[in-house]
Amino acid sequence: MSSEDLDKTIPAADVDPDATVLSEPPTEDDPDATVLAAPEDAPDPDATQLADAASTRLNPVPATSRLESLPTIVLPEIDAEPDDTSTEDGIDALDDPYFSPAVPEDLTEAHAPVQIESPVQSLPERKKRMPKWAVALLVLALLGAAGGAAWYTYQQEYWGGRTVPQVVGLSEEDARTALEAAGFEVQASYQLADDGFGNVIACSLTAGERVDPSAGATITVAAQRMVPQVVGQDKDAARQALLDAGAQNVVSAYVNSDAPDGTVVAVDPAEGSPFVSADTITLSVAEPYVVPEVMGLSADAAKAAVEKAGLTAKITYVESDQPHNTVVAVSPDAGTQTAEGSEVELSVSSPYPSDPFYLLQYFDCTSREAATFLGQESYALAFGGTHSNGDANASYTSPAGDVLTFTDKPEAPAAGSGADDVLANGATIGGVRLAFSASSVPAGGTAETEAGVRAVMEACGFSTLKTLTTQDDLIAPEPADGKHFICGYGEDGDWSWAVIIGGTDEASQVIALACPKNRFNGGVNLSSFGGYAADYIAYTSLF
Repeated sequence: MSSEDLDKTIPAADVDPDATVLSEPPTEDDPDATVLAAPEDAPDPDATQLADAASTRLNPVPATSRLESLPTIVLPEIDAEPDDTSTEDGIDALDDPYFSPAVPEDLTEAHAPVQIESPVQSLPERKKRMPKWAVALLVLALLGAAGGAAWYTYQQEYWGGRTVPQVVGLSEEDARTALEAAGFEVQASYQLADDGFGNVIACSLTAGERVDPSAGATITVAAQRMVPQVVGQDKDAARQALLDAGAQNVVSAYVNSDAPDGTVVAVDPAEGSPFVSADTITLSVAEPYVVPEVMGLSADAAKAAVEKAGLTAKITYVESDQPHNTVVAVSPDAGTQTAEGSEVELSVSSPYPSDPFYLLQYFDCTSREAATFLGQESYALAFGGTHSNGDANASYTSPAGDVLTFTDKPEAPAAGSGADDVLANGATIGGVRLAFSASSVPAGGTAETEAGVRAVMEACGFSTLKTLTTQDDLIAPEPADGKHFICGYGEDGDWSWAVIIGGTDEASQVIALACPKNRFNGGVNLSSFGGYAADYIAYTSLF
């Protein structure tokens, strides 16, 4: 095989880049040498070239169908008869145990290259170190990054506790929501207050502080005051319960009850009612049913007191020298303990006049009582009406012919019209005039003397005589021609009275009258009568 054919036999692409390959053709100095060189892309330019080596033998490899496509390797001509006298060449000098001389016949076939461990050991690559300033900068950068991460995570409250939100003033629900959103477990306590009910008035944690949320938070919520259950308790215990609930004004009112003495039977406002501390709370405290003290009270006032004590009043009218229509006796006695609804008998001085002629006693009874009394005494209504001021102007006649007239002008003869029983209808009594019948005049009452006046005074219940006047000493606008009389004037308490005996020889009469004192003490003009009420009364009545 020629060298040109050999060039076409070995493909260069399949040669191991680390295998020993043939170099360029031999130099002029040694045309017979086969130069082994490193591959073109070997990283170490100082690799050893076996330029002085003799003929190199390639180990045989199986032929392939790709031989025709391999590039041709040009080898120098080799002497057919090598010099057998030489036993060493360049490669032998390397003491390669795999070396054997190349046989020309073997060059006609391609063989796989033999990998030979290079006898040259490369030194390990020296590691490059960073400068100290770069290391310092790196450390500072790492520390800054760690600090920034710590600051950010602290601000985001990933560690270091949670910030307590402001919850005072919020509703309980809103406060719970805010605290739980921050990671706090919430407990609530309630404190009685006068306003802001349902709102938070205090928190166990300070708003704005960072604390460990595992400790939890307790909120204090304003609660409305309610009247506690006190009915059935003794007065002192009930009072203390109200004070503990915040009441500042607790009062007690005693009521008759069958409950044990001193126990609370009611409270106002009622139990469970809301209140504020300034409200008045009234405790109704039981006391036994006791007959109240009513002696000397009017019949109406005594009856009301007995009924308020839970008892029943029974009124009995009796004749008495005590003031008209007042209580003169009580049975059972005042202070006696009894049962609810027990009857108490009240003895009351009669509200009616002791006698139809006791004129002053008509002022101690009501007009209706007077009408009842006259009915009991068989007096009949003669006429009935009222004055312009609403006072009664009515006249009643007894079976004996006595005439009682209720009028504001008792000094004048009776005059009127109408048929209304105004006393029974409640018309007030302004004055009373009595004209005695002949059969009713008391003994000696017709004499026109002081004795006759006093006899009539006694029949009418009058007591204090002040002045007397007769026709002989009358001071009046005109003389008493053809008249003869005696008039006595007196005052008892708040009332004025008068007795007139006389008239004419043909007609003599006995008259008694009574009215409030102020009528003859400024109510009428007495200047024409010398200022004497008796003169005015006698003149007006007889003339």
